[in-house]
Amino acid sequence: MSSAQADATALGFAIVALSIALEETLKALAEKNGNQPGQWLDEVQEISLLRAQAHLNERASAEEADVAKAALAVADRIFTKLRSGLSGIVVQN
Repeated sequence: MSSAQADATALGFAIVALSIALEETLKALAEKNGNQPGQWLDEVQEISLLRAQAHLNERASAEEADVAKAALAVADRIFTKLRSGLSGIVVQN
């Protein structure tokens, strides 16, 4: 396996791990908020995506803009997935 392949594999695993961590964190926050969407989720989503976008905009070149946009879309989908499942979520302890 080349270094580039290893880097891509490591990046893929990191994305999966961080996506799961975000989902679990949002589920825990949802539980603290009665498993109901509301202002708390709106604020967390807005702040998270704005900060991530600002961070990526500072670091991404013009050629990487589409990749940065796709990364933000992944995070946004995680919020959307949680939002659509609220009031039916059962958090296992």
